[in-house]
Amino acid sequence: MIKNLILIWVFSFLVADCGNSYLRQSTNVSNIKKKYDKVLVVARTKDNVARIRAEGLVVNELGLRGVKAESSVDVIKTEKISEEMSEKEIEILISQLLDAGFTGVLITNVINTEQYKEVIHGGSKVEYQAPQYGRFGQYYNYYPATSWEPDRIETGVDYTVESCLYDIAAPQAENLQWVGRFKLKNPEDIKEAIAQYSKELANALIEQSITP
Repeated sequence: MIKNLILIWVFSFLVADCGNSYLRQSTNVSNIKKKYDKVLVVARTKDNVARIRAEGLVVNELGLRGVKAESSVDVIKTEKISEEMSEKEIEILISQLLDAGFTGVLITNVINTEQYKEVIHGGSKVEYQAPQYGRFGQYYNYYPATSWEPDRIETGVDYTVESCLYDIAAPQAENLQWVGRFKLKNPEDIKEAIAQYSKELANALIEQSITP
């Protein structure tokens, strides 16, 4: 299956709404950590500029953590990234990647996009202080006036992104090693969001699945 062969990197990243973390859940499917000769990072997108940018960030983050990785840009043609492949083509690709020294392939895919609308409730705001009793004027003027904020509606898009790491040197039935799911929300700065996502992805892989 194509999901067992190539890293899909999709770039509509957005800022997560819980803490500053995008990662929601992850699983080491193989229950072991492995060292890879070289990991191929592939972006399955028709936008070649976005593909180059995102793959480069992931490769860099893995490299900083002692993992040798390369972008797919010079390995897999753009047209192959944007279309389904036959079983024969997959076998050929695996053979070519192994011959080139790759034993790991990282796959990331946006599995769901959903429009959202949230009502942000307003309320009252007042600074309460210890009362000072005395003449009416002194008491009346001591407290600031209460301010009221109206409700407001916030809209945007939620993205659910899933990343998978495969050991292509292992038998096909056993090559899935790690799966991580990320939730990202309405990015204001795409470059910054991709950079943070790349760091979180690399950190999770090193912690749970890859031995540098």
